[in-house]
Order: sequence, then structure tokens, then C-alpha cells
Amino acid sequence: MSKIKVFILLLLLLGIIALFVLMNYGKKIGIEGTKAINFMATTNIVSTSDFIFHTLNDKTIEIDVEDKIFHIKGMKNKTVFLKVFGWDCQYCQKEIPELIKLKKQLGDAFEVLAIEAQQHTKEESLAYIKKYGINYDIIPGETHGDFYAYLQEKYGWTGIIPLTIVISKDGTVLAFELGAKSYSLSELMKSALLRE
Repeated sequence: MSKIKVFILLLLLLGIIALFVLMNYGKKIGIEGTKAINFMATTNIVSTSDFIFHTLNDKTIEIDVEDKIFHIKGMKNKTVFLKVFGWDCQYCQKEIPELIKLKKQLGDAFEVLAIEAQQHTKEESLAYIKKYGINYDIIPGETHGDFYAYLQEKYGWTGIIPLTIVISKDGTVLAFELGAKSYSLSELMKSALLRE
């Protein structure tokens, strides 16, 4: 074969490989989860580390973040699961009963703050809360692009849900867990508490 034909074949092969890489860019291999809406492409560099959230039951949650410390106003001395999830995410749905159970078992020493990232309406979210009997705070996620961008910038989050951030009683991030896991949330809680 002439050198020109070999060169052309190599260029074609490189083009096919490049096309394959571009088509699969952003997909995480080996992580079971749901890709949340593509808010990652439209967010900017974060200029703030102060975030204010409003829950569906009209609570205001203020979080000030410094490095790996999440200061959550009114939640000092509580272990917190800060979740990013979606109602349509099958992996997220599987975690809901366990979160309800953990909240019942641990009471006031434990909080769950769950940000719904698939942008369901307030009415839809309230219906899901009633359907599942949820006993923790749900935050509508449509206006929290800056927080998502912060997670992307500081932790390399790719938008896969469920996302669980375990925050200790002093605000230290004990775990940043992406996607569905083979272990339970209560096992995650136990291992995180051992790190405190």
C-alpha cells in the first residue's frame, strides 16, 4: 500500500476515534445515576459561596461555604445529608424510603436537605411529598444554578444524581457521594460519623 493510502486510513481512523470521544464526552462510566438536566453547560464561574434556599414548606436555609466546610444556619451540631436528586430518577426514588427511615430514627440530630434538580413544579413536588410521606425538607432546584456551578467548580460534579454530601456537626464535608451505591445510606452515615 502506498504511503498516501496509509496516511488517509490513519486520518480516517483518528476521525472515527475523535467522533466516538465527542459523542461520549461527559458520560461517566461505572457510575449508576441519572444525568440531571444539562445545567452544567450554561453556568458560569461562581463568585459567591453564600447560598440561600427556600424549601417547599417556606423555610429559608442559608449556607455559607468555605473550602470543605458548609456552615448551615440553624443546623450546627446536626449531621446533614445535603442531597441533589430528581423525582424522575429511579436511583433517587430508591433512596427516599431510607432517608425517611433515617430521619425518623435519628430525629433532631439529623437533617436532610434535598434539592430537586429536575425542575418539577411546586405542585408536582408537593404531590410527590404526599405520595412518599416525606418527612424532610425539599428545595425546588430551578433557581440554584450558582450552587450547581459551585459543586461543579469545587468538587468536579458532572450533574449525575443522586448526589449526597454528608456534612458533620461542625460543618465539615465528610463525604461527597455521586450516583447510586451498592451500600445503603445508613452505612454511609455510619462510616461518615466514624470520620468525625
